[in-house]
Amino acid sequence: MQLTIFFTPAEVAAIDAPANTIYIVIDVIRATTTLTVMLERGAKGILIANTIEQAQNAARMVPGRLLCGERHALPLPGFDYGNSPVQFSQLDLYDRELILTTTNGTRAFFACPNESHHLAGCFYNAQAVAARAIALARKNGGDIALVCAAEAGYFALDDATCAGYLALELQRQYSDLQAHESVSAATALYATYTPPKLLDYSNSARSVANAGLHEDLAFCMKISESTCVPTVLGRDAETGLLRIGVDE
Repeated sequence: MQLTIFFTPAEVAAIDAPANTIYIVIDVIRATTTLTVMLERGAKGILIANTIEQAQNAARMVPGRLLCGERHALPLPGFDYGNSPVQFSQLDLYDRELILTTTNGTRAFFACPNESHHLAGCFYNAQAVAARAIALARKNGGDIALVCAAEAGYFALDDATCAGYLALELQRQYSDLQAHESVSAATALYATYTPPKLLDYSNSARSVANAGLHEDLAFCMKISESTCVPTVLGRDAETGLLRIGVDE
């Protein structure tokens, strides 16, 4: 079983990966942390959209869905909520359906091959997502790939550093993993920018801080406090968007 890290979604599109590869998508500040919290708070499911228009159309199709999203860290006009894990941690979302579109994170899921397993990873669910990925890879005889959402298509330090931590956690849980050299690069970044030091050097963190959402940054640095693993369950038949939930 091999472990590889892709530092941007474009790197995934450039290769012909086997269908049994398990992908862990990382947008630690903030989308994959937010997805984890939404499901923790009881959400029935989450539809993720590439564009604002796709999200709005999905909300119109079924009244009652909560429309959530951001662009450049700021909540979107007319949306019910933004992309704040702290805000969602204070809500009762039991049996609610949500729609989420973000600047980078939601798009990264669409870059992974449709037929593969896609999980959402972050510091907050690190231990749980690693365990789930290993179990799926062993069951399907596949490899594991970490996909950084990046920032506007470019390398993002926060996602790469989180990938380094997740790689260490994966290796801790399954010592027979064969690590690609991309893993060495990411783990070196984690050793250099161990949280919360990471926040002082991350453009993503700076954008969130400039939006006045400092509490979100501290929340996104929490490690392995959640056992929830958001999983792409397939395409929603009505909207064509990816549906995320908890795979029982």
